[in-house]
Amino acid sequence: MSNTMLRAAVSIVCMLAATGVGAGQVVVSNTYENFDTEKDLVNVPVTFSRIGADGDFTAGITPMIDGVRLRSQVNVLRRAKDGSIRHALVTFVLPKLAAGGKVKIDWLNEKPPGLPMVKRRRDPFGITLKLVLSRAVGGDITSDLGKVVLDDLALRKGIKRIHSGPLMKEWEIHDVPVDAEGNKDPHIDVYWRLRVFAGERSVRVACVVERSKDRKKSGPEPVQHKFKSVKLLADEKALYEEGPYDHLDQTRYRILVWTGGALENIHRRPNYDYWVKGKFVPKYRWAAKGRTPAEVDNTYPVPSPGRELPKRDQGILESGVVYRHMPGTGGRWDVGPYPFWSVSYLLSGAPKTYRAILHADGNGGGAFYIHVRQDGMPGYNVYTVTQRPLDKGYFMPLYTLPDGSKPPCQPDHAHAPSIGYIAYLLTGDKYYAEEMSFWASYQMGVYPWKGLKWQQFTRDFAWGLRHVVDAAFILPEEHPLREYFVKGVNKCMDEMTAGCVNSDRRVHSPPAGVFQCSGRPFWVNSERCSTWMYSWVVWSLGNAVDKGFPKAAKVRDWAAEYIVSLYTSEDEFKAPDGKTYKVDPRDAIPYSTAISLVESQIVPGPAGKMGIKGGKRIRYLDNYGEVWYYTKLNVDNSWYPHPHKGLRTRPSADGVWPLREDGFGGGKMYWVYDDKVKHHWNMHVYSMVALTMAVEADVSKARKAWEVMMSLGGKSGEYGIQMVPRVPGRW
Repeated sequence: MSNTMLRAAVSIVCMLAATGVGAGQVVVSNTYENFDTEKDLVNVPVTFSRIGADGDFTAGITPMIDGVRLRSQVNVLRRAKDGSIRHALVTFVLPKLAAGGKVKIDWLNEKPPGLPMVKRRRDPFGITLKLVLSRAVGGDITSDLGKVVLDDLALRKGIKRIHSGPLMKEWEIHDVPVDAEGNKDPHIDVYWRLRVFAGERSVRVACVVERSKDRKKSGPEPVQHKFKSVKLLADEKALYEEGPYDHLDQTRYRILVWTGGALENIHRRPNYDYWVKGKFVPKYRWAAKGRTPAEVDNTYPVPSPGRELPKRDQGILESGVVYRHMPGTGGRWDVGPYPFWSVSYLLSGAPKTYRAILHADGNGGGAFYIHVRQDGMPGYNVYTVTQRPLDKGYFMPLYTLPDGSKPPCQPDHAHAPSIGYIAYLLTGDKYYAEEMSFWASYQMGVYPWKGLKWQQFTRDFAWGLRHVVDAAFILPEEHPLREYFVKGVNKCMDEMTAGCVNSDRRVHSPPAGVFQCSGRPFWVNSERCSTWMYSWVVWSLGNAVDKGFPKAAKVRDWAAEYIVSLYTSEDEFKAPDGKTYKVDPRDAIPYSTAISLVESQIVPGPAGKMGIKGGKRIRYLDNYGEVWYYTKLNVDNSWYPHPHKGLRTRPSADGVWPLREDGFGGGKMYWVYDDKVKHHWNMHVYSMVALTMAVEADVSKARKAWEVMMSLGGKSGEYGIQMVPRVPGRW
């Protein structure tokens, strides 16, 4: 069918559809923008990712513009438990969108009015596709598809159908590149994904280049693979070229081109309020005044302070806005329930940040060495495979790049941002679904996790649980690891129910703690937990409830009560010094709180100094006044294990440690360092994510805790963004 015939048919369809105006219900409306400021779009086929809250799209999905229902192809990717459509790709012919203009689309809960008849071309159209990888040593290797006849793709051997319908089809061809002698490369796989639109000659080509083979303990497996360039050609015309670059093992990248020019370049801005309603993301707000799109665009795509610039602007195998060395530091834009660039975009619609998200979730995430395919799956089931290439024995020996200054992108658990999820909601592209799967598999499988390690309630568990929950929630129905992720979350919730909810502990601190954490000083007689990390765990448990894991509800509520009680408890504790103490809400969120007493003894320390040796747990603390007292005792007497430092205080003969009048307490948050009192921050703003979930779950005294928190430190935040409850109230 020719372009002219298709557009004429669409015009007739639109006139016929106008008679049905008024039927159906508008579920959500979106306003989309034409990024192209020079070309009008007229009767152009487009594909949109459409997400739906549970129970909304029960009859189908129909786009409507100016009251006209558009005939559409709906490829359902995922349904909710009630059968409603949670995620789909919707393809239709867009009647008109002016250059640089905007179009409002109403999305109806209604079966589309039908599809235009599309006839087979009389002159089958074909295109030759080739990827040339020029190695630094050893010559070129090539993935050459030859001539691809678009109408005959279904007949081609070794091709996989991703999407099908009369308006849009998408195919995948897995190929292994060969050298000049025809030898297959032992390391690289190429996945060609061709999206073809009826009546259009320009094909959307996504070419994914991976080094995702199993690592072997008995190598040697090369880690660094140097290339002079990569070039993608269509009919011998170069559509993309870049280089030189290093391709690490277990990393991948995607090249995205149109063979005859982009049919459209539309900013697919979501309706953020609807995303919140459907519990796809939390509810955020600007802490002070609203940020304009220009302000956001000038903030997030720029590397953060202390972070090196990418070698290429948003290029392949470059992390982009994602921090290259994840274990480097915690005070970053990407550390949080969702990266701050994603949140800022959802609040503002900043167009450059939209592109930065697509890169961060795609080639940015692909630059980290966690990409292992097992039995063709994007990620692996650690409980069933015999080779476990993410385990410690298989870890990649890191190297320094030739310039001596830039280490490879290094993954981590405690600092891992959400990668893949937001971009997949925005686009529905398989590439982003795979990124979600790889990162969730990494969280489930890498040593020493073997599942989800929850006992300390730290951020590595919070972010790992988020990765796995989000993957289980939105990955397509047929995804080979979806059920594995579901089982992993449910197994974790069963363990937490037994170890926490059914523990009969009055104070809901985590079952395991530490004596020293994150480079901070040793404590003298208590295990501790980091309350700011604990707060993120509460949010992550609430996220699991929101996304269909009911077993997480009791665990969330149990955990949330700890943060709530640090603001609201009236517990009193008569301490060994004879005085009575209670929680001071100004101290609700210190860096750490005491959770249990342990056996400890004073021992010779470094450089002749005295130190502390911790032993087994004596008992958990079961009174919040007691928690406050032992937190103060340990902060006031903590010591640093560096060679020139040591224990500066000692208990009395009857074992009572001294307290400092100018030490911890009363919101001052001090500790002693080099015999000087140093300020230690009170991070009330971190408790907002936990209290948000507590308020939404109507946990006892949660609203009171929220008000206390806001009066103390919740009115401003370092990044100017706050999470607030999705319930009516003055938040």
